Amino acid sequence: MKIGNGSGNADGFVWNAAAGLVNAAEAVVLLMVVGRTNGLSDAGILTLAFAAGNLLSAVGRYGVRNYQVTDLGGRFCFTAYYSHRILSSALMGICTVVYTAACFLGKGYSLYKTAAVFLVCMIYLVESMEDVCWGLYQRNGRLDLGAKIFIARWMLHLFLTSAALAATKNLVFSLFVGLAGGAVYSYCVNKRYVPVFAGRPDFRPSLAIPVFRTCFPLFLSAFLTTYVANAPKYAIDRYLPESVQACYGYVAMPVFVVSLFNSFFYQPVLLKLTEDWKQGRIERFCRRMFVQLLLIVLLTAVCLAGGAVLGVPVLSFLYHTDLSSYRTELLILLCGGGFLAAAGFLGVILTIMRMQRKIMYGYAGTAAAACLASGYAVREYGVRGAACLYAVCMACLACYFALCVKRCYILAAGTPDEGRRSGLRFRLQNGKNP
Repeated sequence: MKIGNGSGNADGFVWNAAAGLVNAAEAVVLLMVVGRTNGLSDAGILTLAFAAGNLLSAVGRYGVRNYQVTDLGGRFCFTAYYSHRILSSALMGICTVVYTAACFLGKGYSLYKTAAVFLVCMIYLVESMEDVCWGLYQRNGRLDLGAKIFIARWMLHLFLTSAALAATKNLVFSLFVGLAGGAVYSYCVNKRYVPVFAGRPDFRPSLAIPVFRTCFPLFLSAFLTTYVANAPKYAIDRYLPESVQACYGYVAMPVFVVSLFNSFFYQPVLLKLTEDWKQGRIERFCRRMFVQLLLIVLLTAVCLAGGAVLGVPVLSFLYHTDLSSYRTELLILLCGGGFLAAAGFLGVILTIMRMQRKIMYGYAGTAAAACLASGYAVREYGVRGAACLYAVCMACLACYFALCVKRCYILAAGTPDEGRRSGLRFRLQNGKNP
């Protein structure tokens, strides 16, 4: 792959948006191919595998990416982030083995289903290691470089997996082919470009310990938010057949598009938001924040309008399945997706403010509620109960984060003396009560 030298903001935004499209399309395309080649049962397995992979990838990523990019003061060097990611990814691998073994021995998963879940988790492990490299490129003004590598890897993975599925109709073998191709490509390309920005980083576990400690609230928050987003799938796995799991996965797929697009749109302005906050440009900081929130509202409205008119016919065509009875669930889930996008962005704002503990408290409370209510909601109301549970949890989380951001803004903007304001920002950035 030829990678250009452009590093401008527009170039980074365009490539980052393209990466968002690829990221959103990856699961859509694979589920579409699996549904047509292997049927609803394997599509249900893949839906659950994606949920497990997303959850365990929170262990590998450890919530560090946004902290790494916004570390303008250079608190940790790249060797520290790199060493941390090796250890967190190894921990993710161990957790994956334990989780899949527990599913095989305790939940009665077949060997075929267990292997599929394991391989999808390994695909996300590769992405976890790549993510720290992407953070390095973004930190050095080359967001476009990370996006290009990401796009090429996922396109290769999609092609290899889809081709293997079409040829063999074996989900496990096809996932292995895609995993192998993506892993080799990611290793070779990032090995070439990381030294350009950071030399050849050493593996120094002692430097990783402070990163583990500092970012623990972010890790727990990322883990819990992924659990909350996928709690309905886990409940469906317990109480309903895999064909229903597949249908829920189909109608839930557009939901994450809102959040994925949003995350890729705010990445290009992340450094600017951080600089505004660090420099005390509170009004400019808030303007940028409100523009992003408005974008989320508009994107959600467009998705709702499209979902109401075209959602069910298009999804039914794509997945070769009649989803006409899931129209209401789709709209409920799209509303929840908008709240998820808002909560995710406001969580980034709180990270910039270094209020990681507030994020952790919000996700912990929401995860506890989802854990307690998911079984009842799915048992009594089926897929509609799962959709309503998801939307309510995301709405509560977004509202809590909005209140936390508002409090920090009022405190920062209401301090007239710049010296006192700087001290206030210092306390906020270090997670201390003002």
